[in-house]
Amino acid sequence: MIAVGIAGFYHLKTRPKSEPIKIEEQTWRVNVISVAPTTLAPTLTLYGRIESPRTATLRTPPQSFSANGEVIEVAVLEGELVKKGQLLVRLDDRDGQLNLQQRESDLTDIESEIDNEKIRHANDVASITHEEELLKLAQRGVERAKKLVAQQVGAESTLDQAQQSVEQQMLSVNTRNMNIKSHRSRLAQLEAKLSRAVALRDMARLELERIKVTAPFTGVVTQVSVAVGDRVRSGDALLSLYDHSILEVRAQVPSRYQSLVVESLTTKYKLQGLSQIDKHPIRLQLERIAGQIDKDSGGIDALFRIVEGEDFLRLGQFLTLSLILPQQTNIVALPFEAVYETKRIYKLVEGRMKGLTIERVGERTLPDGKSQILVRSSELRATDQVIVTQLPNAVEGLKVQVK
Repeated sequence: MIAVGIAGFYHLKTRPKSEPIKIEEQTWRVNVISVAPTTLAPTLTLYGRIESPRTATLRTPPQSFSANGEVIEVAVLEGELVKKGQLLVRLDDRDGQLNLQQRESDLTDIESEIDNEKIRHANDVASITHEEELLKLAQRGVERAKKLVAQQVGAESTLDQAQQSVEQQMLSVNTRNMNIKSHRSRLAQLEAKLSRAVALRDMARLELERIKVTAPFTGVVTQVSVAVGDRVRSGDALLSLYDHSILEVRAQVPSRYQSLVVESLTTKYKLQGLSQIDKHPIRLQLERIAGQIDKDSGGIDALFRIVEGEDFLRLGQFLTLSLILPQQTNIVALPFEAVYETKRIYKLVEGRMKGLTIERVGERTLPDGKSQILVRSSELRATDQVIVTQLPNAVEGLKVQVK
């Protein structure tokens, strides 16, 4: 047993020693580009929708003579271009014609009453003098009758008749005077009735004109809600249209660019935008920003005026546009694959990855249609090599090799 143990120990001491296992660090192959900070005009991709600040839904006009109306003509179809004042929809006007005739008759009647009042007043003024003379004659007759009765040569009945004539004539004079004094108030009442009658006549005429629904401006019909024979009530929608000459694009600008957009509106430089519809160029210009920001939005709405290409656009159409921002300095253009977590890139330093924090200032589109992201960093220098291969395990100090 001792001999076996000695032999085993001798074998362990005399066997050849094994080499230690060497673990080599993995090298990742990447692409790089050399950069040179320069002055560039960034672009910002926005997604907008076509709007018009002038849209209208035309409705059945109110009618005092009828609760319902019948559509007897629809002169346009959806999508048609119409001119200002062009007939769009016509309602049955027979009730309106009768209502207008009635109002005109009422007006004529009141005008006749006014003429009669003026004639009556002129007659009262002319007759009052004669009425007063007749009163004086009657009064003198009473005096004579009294003398005759006193002389016992006249009858009492004659005196009574003379006094009755005086009383009657006094009533006539008083009536004439009262008519003359109340002439102005009666005339004022009639003139007030005349004004009401004129207003009702004009209203009836206006209602009759509104039965013919015309275009309030030149534009495009978006919807026709009625057909010939439909019964419509006051306020029912007939059709909708918009002014195609003042189309706008509403697009949301991210919050980080809000101050830049707001500042541009206070300067002479107006931000421009570019888009394309079926290879037709669309040119835009920033006109204003929205008056409020929705609580759930990530930016502010900007409104762009269409400078060129409005003939190819329609209300509600979606549009992708590139907003051209002012030129900025110390800008580097990189492919999107070079950026990690929206604000970090890596450059190649002595065979390893070195991370840099960047500021995103926008994008740009190359002539071949490809897009690049524009960034700025105080740690980027001319001829620096930026890694543009997207690595899933990118970390500071990772060993890499250029392909």
